[in-house]
Amino acid sequence: MSTEEQVQKSWDDLIKARLGQKEYQSRTCKIYNNQATNSSKNPDAICVCGRLVRRHSFTGESHQSKAAKDHNTEWTPPDIFGDLVHSIKVPINVFGKIQSTDCKFVRIDSRTKMKDIYTLLVDDCGGYKPSLILSVYGGAKYFTMIERLEKEIIRGIVDAASATDTWILTAGVSNGVSKLIGEGISHYRLLREYPSRVKCIGMTMWGTVNDSNRFELKHSTNSYPRESIYRQIPDSIQEDKETMERNHTHCILFDDARLYGYLADGHRHSLVTHACKNEDNHTCYGVTIIVEGGINTLEVIKNDIEEHRPIVLIQSSGRIADVLVTLIEQDSNIEDNEKWTLTDEDIKKVIEYFLPNFPASDMDFTIKRIKEILQKQNRYLLNIFSLDRDNNVTETIFKAIFAKIKGNNTPTEKQLTQNDEDRLIDLALEWNYFDGILPILKSRESDKLRIDRKPLENDLKREKDIFKRSIEKNRPVFIEYFLAASVDPLILIESENIAERHRIISNLYKVCYNEMEKNHKKCVTSLFGETSANTVEKLDERLTKFLGSFIGPIYTGERDSIRKRVSIDMKRYLRTCCNLRQSDDGTQLSKEYQSRYTKDQLIRDLFFLSIFMDMTEMAKTLLIHIPSRISAALIASAIFKSYAKSSTTVYLKHKFEDQALEFETYAALFINKCYEYNERIACELLLREIPLFGDVSCMQVAISSESAKILETACFDQTLHEVWYNKLSIINQQASKKLLQFVAFLSLGFLAPIIITYRDHELEVQDRSLSSDGINYYTEKELYTGRTWNKYWLRFKYFHQSPMIKMCYHFASYIFFLLVFSYMMLYHLDRRDTFDIPHWTEIYVIITVSTMFCEEVRRLFHEYKTRMTERWDPTGSMLLTLFSILFYIAPYFLFYLGLIFRYRSYDEGLLTTARIIWAFDLELWYLRSLKFIMALKSIGPKLFMLKNMLKDLFAFVYMIFIAIAAYGVVSRAMILYKQVPFTLHSIFKEIFYEPYWFIYGEVSDKELLDNKIATDENSSAAEATATHVLLAFHMLFINILILNLLIAVFTRTIDQIQDNTEFYWRYQRYSFVREYFERPPLAYPPLIVFTHIIFLCRSLRRKCCPKLCRNEVGNENAKSKLNILTSIFKIIPVEKSHLNEQWNVFENAATHSFARSIIEKNKKKGYLSVDDDHSKRNLKTNGLNGNNQSVADEQQTIVNLQEEITVLKSVLANTQKTIEENNSRMEKQAYDVNKSLDWIMQAVARVKMNDPNKPPVLVNLELPSIQRRFSLVSQSGTNLD
Repeated sequence: MSTEEQVQKSWDDLIKARLGQKEYQSRTCKIYNNQATNSSKNPDAICVCGRLVRRHSFTGESHQSKAAKDHNTEWTPPDIFGDLVHSIKVPINVFGKIQSTDCKFVRIDSRTKMKDIYTLLVDDCGGYKPSLILSVYGGAKYFTMIERLEKEIIRGIVDAASATDTWILTAGVSNGVSKLIGEGISHYRLLREYPSRVKCIGMTMWGTVNDSNRFELKHSTNSYPRESIYRQIPDSIQEDKETMERNHTHCILFDDARLYGYLADGHRHSLVTHACKNEDNHTCYGVTIIVEGGINTLEVIKNDIEEHRPIVLIQSSGRIADVLVTLIEQDSNIEDNEKWTLTDEDIKKVIEYFLPNFPASDMDFTIKRIKEILQKQNRYLLNIFSLDRDNNVTETIFKAIFAKIKGNNTPTEKQLTQNDEDRLIDLALEWNYFDGILPILKSRESDKLRIDRKPLENDLKREKDIFKRSIEKNRPVFIEYFLAASVDPLILIESENIAERHRIISNLYKVCYNEMEKNHKKCVTSLFGETSANTVEKLDERLTKFLGSFIGPIYTGERDSIRKRVSIDMKRYLRTCCNLRQSDDGTQLSKEYQSRYTKDQLIRDLFFLSIFMDMTEMAKTLLIHIPSRISAALIASAIFKSYAKSSTTVYLKHKFEDQALEFETYAALFINKCYEYNERIACELLLREIPLFGDVSCMQVAISSESAKILETACFDQTLHEVWYNKLSIINQQASKKLLQFVAFLSLGFLAPIIITYRDHELEVQDRSLSSDGINYYTEKELYTGRTWNKYWLRFKYFHQSPMIKMCYHFASYIFFLLVFSYMMLYHLDRRDTFDIPHWTEIYVIITVSTMFCEEVRRLFHEYKTRMTERWDPTGSMLLTLFSILFYIAPYFLFYLGLIFRYRSYDEGLLTTARIIWAFDLELWYLRSLKFIMALKSIGPKLFMLKNMLKDLFAFVYMIFIAIAAYGVVSRAMILYKQVPFTLHSIFKEIFYEPYWFIYGEVSDKELLDNKIATDENSSAAEATATHVLLAFHMLFINILILNLLIAVFTRTIDQIQDNTEFYWRYQRYSFVREYFERPPLAYPPLIVFTHIIFLCRSLRRKCCPKLCRNEVGNENAKSKLNILTSIFKIIPVEKSHLNEQWNVFENAATHSFARSIIEKNKKKGYLSVDDDHSKRNLKTNGLNGNNQSVADEQQTIVNLQEEITVLKSVLANTQKTIEENNSRMEKQAYDVNKSLDWIMQAVARVKMNDPNKPPVLVNLELPSIQRRFSLVSQSGTNLD
């Protein structure tokens, strides 16, 4: 039978398939059968088995019927029930499932072999055998326990069980520890992701449960005869028996034909023993957890010790558990425990303390049993969980198993065998328990370093297997150890074959996905996509999707052809918009990927895997070992932000936002650390091109993902300053230098070499070779030591290459363009037939606009070609992005549209059309000049305020339109019935245009309504009066409610931006600095036309004479000379490998300690410690090392308290700052509210809704609010009394 078929079979089908087998039978009493009757003297006579004589279910020949058949009148019912004599096997007739809890049950013969029951349970589990069996035994009756300990027991057992295929065995009754576990498992099934993963099996006797419970179980059996379902005990008997715990997944009810008695430990013992036999290369471990318990619990412990199964005693749970814990700790705390042993008197005192009413008749037997259990050779099997000392129950369970495996070795064996070590490692990986195998890993690492030992092929194979499984099972602590121990991660890659490399990486994604839990899989599938058909070629597409098109291909060779890039990007866009299926683009491997695969590239790929698969802790671990930690953290933050935007639930959205903020904070702290050590190199790290991550720069990722914490760093601000002034000295930003810059500006730069201060030559960077394709704000030595003419020329060139100077000249040329355009519109826009040659102003405007249009096209192509597209979707909204595109396109479109009408204007009508179009166009050109204020910190963020206020305004437009339309239609229907012509112009003018002015307090309808009331007949006056009421309502609704709500929203938006002025200003300033850095020389319309001519000539030259161009491009420097007119906003080294290595070394040195602290904090949060001494803490050494451990714990507590005090101080400081900010904000809002009230009163006065003879209300905004109210009341003439 295949596993799939077994999975499909239900519990009932499995039982029914075994009904004919002799191994699976039940048992019943055969003293009487179902035909037996009672004597009239005693109708409620009870059989020795506990049933009513008349309520036996046996249908065969009973002892009574046989005696009657043999005419044996001397037969009397037995007084003692004989198991073999008075019972008989019968087919299983009680089995099924309780519908309310899905608890599966079966009534089976108590003599059934446990291997047959084990097989039945395995088949019901789909053929999966357990890897761990937890026997939770102890108190069978009600007992009390502190809530915290109770929760920890449940959580620990469930966590241990959910780590692998686990069975939990209990007594199966709804009382004591069985009830505690059953309810805990029930909560787990309801709240966790895998309701069927943990199997909780209760084993009890059929006669242990009460008759009502047996009645229910019979009724739940579909095949049980309904006429045979009745009570088997007298109605007058009040049972004090247990009920079956129905929250278990399975309940095995053993039947010995009696309706009384309890199940001994033999059945559990036999089942666990059989399951733990290493058959078919399957290993299972059994652990017993003792919670409270009585004298019978000692039998459970004794059976486990005989089979060398570990036991966990729960301290403070009560009774026998606390007796054993106390005796063990007393024995361990004796300094000379080799000579001292527990005496009977010691044991008796402890028993009497924890079991006050213990029977004296059982004392000697109990003491003897306890002494047998506490023999020194058994101590390694006894483990104690203390709520105040140990981390959790899960860790204690795993420690018990590891201690048992190590303790199984004979005293002559100093080390574990290789197989034992491998078993421990497998367990540690499965259960995510690193402490247990740390000594093994260290021992193996030491063996590798031995001079006389060569690494064996099996060693490398085992190391590779452990490393790979650690990744697949998301075990970051294991990965951290291997990488810290200098294990080469390239052992995962078996060959240099690219296809094989692809297969290994793709398979890692698939296996990691399969190892995830259900909800985790669902989340990854909805955000990342299907992993079943995933290939590394498609990873580039996902990187582009989640980061942006500015990241270069890491795995595929799309960068080699612009035409191919456009084709692929268009296909991706269409697939995204139309939800088309992925097709093979026929992509080639990138040059980087075709080269030799390095360790850094593999760690980067594993980092991408951990981020895409939402394995955050793994990503933090790998972050330490990536050469460029800053860019890696920023990329992780950007991907998680994209995940948050795509999330469909609020929980996932907040989760990914928190993760994005965490990695963004790491990146900011990393760059701050670098900035502390070396400001110059820190600025280079933000600007440098990183080949490992698709040639992106940290600034690109930060801007694309709007990483506020990076933008607010001092390093980011200084970097922009460095590029803004380029080779000019930064001291030029001082106010005293402004006049000299203005003089140099007016002299067109000819005086700049004399009066402008330039950057000093830095000796630290003189050996660095930076490409002129990118940023290089360092000066050459010749600037100060060369010939006079060369120095003058270099200084003149550097002056004009500064983005600041480029902006100044562009601003001047743009203002001149606006003046000329305005002059033309005012005085020289005549009809075409009135002149032969256009006025010079018109020619200038046409040339200027055309050159600006060509420059825009060139800039867009340059950004796309160089992948500087991090701000191509800056708004985050499709609607606003479209609006921004239209804002940039509209001026050119309107200009050329007006130009067409202009030169067709032989009549006045076309000229008027051209004049109107150009007038609107000129308005847009004026608005575009606002971008120059980005350079001013005090005004620049105001542009963001305008943009965000537009978002708010869009939300109110609909409400205002509804109010206007409602009043316009209703009022005109009453006062202008059939007087509005049914034309578009008339409808717009009468219905929408006139009510629109209500917003500004202009009410033209009031006079019309007053005239109609005074002069018209009754019906018209009534309609006018109704319209008056409607007008008053709409004035209240529009002028007071909607507009003031809009003002309040605007105020909130302004406050939000004002609180983040630094972020918004630097965000805008980045694009501003980058734009002017990348502008070619003479980029000032219309002079830019000369640069465009040079570009055109060079393009034609490359097209017509490709061989000549190839001969000139012999090295990187030659290539840079060809592209000297355009630059890329990155630092690009000529010798990439050498300079990148220097940057990586510095970044690693500056941030290593902080990166390590991230791992240490994560361990404190929940991961098991990697401390070797901690891993050795077991029952034997607990007493000997107790004092040292307590001192260490106290020291750690002091350290933790100091950290908490520091955090508390920081929180209090932030809280105080927040309170002060809230106070100032409340004062400002109060001022705004009073100002709004003043505006309302003025509006009321304007629409004359008050007495027109009274003067308008005057409000002194400088007065306090109470005085202001007094002033208002006094002016209104109201008596204050």
